[in-house]
Amino acid sequence: MRSHRLSLIGVSVLVGSFVNGPLDGQNSIGLTISLAPIPVQVTETAGNESSQLNGIALGGRAGVTWRKLRLDVRYLEGGLSSEADGPDEDIVEGELMLGFAPLSWLTLRLGPHIRSFVTSQGTQRWIFWEGHATGAVELGSPRLLSYLDLWYVFAANVDAVEPFDQGLGIEGGIRLTMDRLPLFAKLAYRIDQSSLGDGSRTNTVEQMVFAIGWMLRR
Repeated sequence: MRSHRLSLIGVSVLVGSFVNGPLDGQNSIGLTISLAPIPVQVTETAGNESSQLNGIALGGRAGVTWRKLRLDVRYLEGGLSSEADGPDEDIVEGELMLGFAPLSWLTLRLGPHIRSFVTSQGTQRWIFWEGHATGAVELGSPRLLSYLDLWYVFAANVDAVEPFDQGLGIEGGIRLTMDRLPLFAKLAYRIDQSSLGDGSRTNTVEQMVFAIGWMLRR
């Protein structure tokens, strides 16, 4: 838990905030698509016991903007291996967010986030309804942006015995737009944590993203 809190603080200090280019083209139509292999680490803690799964998943994102409105879709799927003698799992994740940018540097988003852990014994599904606040800042050049996305789970449905308590997360990183090419490179770190049963069980998912994407703006 301490290492995860330090990670959140570190990302908050090191990066600014952003959402796929809210600083430019507020009155235009834009499209961004990215795809990348993503290292994933899942840590589950129950009482004094902790287990960890690691693996590489394939993740993709697509975003559409029109004036101050935006629609974001995210999907991830891959296999996870246990460091101990536990069973391997597959992780499947999808997200659909509708957003509004009240300010040029700030975007507010709302929507469902579904995550499934699949084993030979069955599937555990987590359904979250999340609210996101994302901001942006240029790093000395309009081609280089940093971003910070904070979110809170205000409702959830989990296939577990324990009742859901709360969930929150953070994603931060940088994006470099290529000069004279409709391409961008993105480096980001993402972590979210959910707790069940008055904190008796926690589930933490960490992801590191380095992606090359394509963008169109008219």
